[in-house]
Amino acid sequence: MPAYDISVHCKPCGRDHPILLRLHIDEGPAHKQSIAESFRGRSLPPQVKSIRWHKAHCPITGRALSLENDSEIFLVPQELLKYYPVTH
Repeated sequence: MPAYDISVHCKPCGRDHPILLRLHIDEGPAHKQSIAESFRGRSLPPQVKSIRWHKAHCPITGRALSLENDSEIFLVPQELLKYYPVTH
């Protein structure tokens, strides 16, 4: 099941800030995309709905950001981790 990191767009500073949350979703986007775009015409999976309880923090302004606007919350595919065996 693909893993997605979550980021939120901060209007006051104009940047996207990562949130320390990772979701596993069967039918997520192949590239960074807002929740609104990713699930247009479909109902939100429960794990996506659950992030609305979380807050984000802007390190620039010091303000707390609520995760309410699906157009400003992004699913970011987790990059594939390469496995390198340890040899002695």
